[in-house]
Amino acid sequence: MMSDEPLTSSDQGKILIFIILLIPAIFFGAGVIPAIFLIFGIHMMKKSGNFSHVETAVNNSKIYIYLCILFCIILLAMFSYQLLNYPQFENGYDSLKLIRVYFALTLFAITVIYLVFLQKLFFQPLKNHENWVSSNGIFYNKSKLINECGKKTEVKIIKGEIMKSYSVADELTKWARLKEDGHISQNEYDEARAKLLSRN
Repeated sequence: MMSDEPLTSSDQGKILIFIILLIPAIFFGAGVIPAIFLIFGIHMMKKSGNFSHVETAVNNSKIYIYLCILFCIILLAMFSYQLLNYPQFENGYDSLKLIRVYFALTLFAITVIYLVFLQKLFFQPLKNHENWVSSNGIFYNKSKLINECGKKTEVKIIKGEIMKSYSVADELTKWARLKEDGHISQNEYDEARAKLLSRN
């Protein structure tokens, strides 16, 4: 299952591109609130191991962006109304009013594009690997559980004398539980199972 596997380099690249694109928005102030939501959501996910914190953070960011889009539409309507109904020159439009319309239109386009980037470059790659991300993080390719306790278990499998107090069935049960919980991949489970069974 894809959600139990680490993010591909392509997915990690999408997230990195999203972060790079977020920096100018943070610099101009508009991206500060979504950045706070996302950082807090990732922090809470790492702390609890629950991916729903990231989903909530993304949903809160989307609400903020929808409000920005609504604000841009209001600005665009107001500036367009002023441009069309109160032209300063008889044979053309006031250039300042025209610039305001272009500014509101550009702001609207940027917010819509940012909303698409949030979904496609940030949330979708994480959602596709939610079990892995919630237990191991975004930029890790090796399971933390394997790094913390799997090496010891693997040593026990390789050095059978340490494992004499445990039965092979007990160890197989433990490895099966690790696989079911999404902490190890099917390949890692198969490798450990083969080593355990080869001892008998």
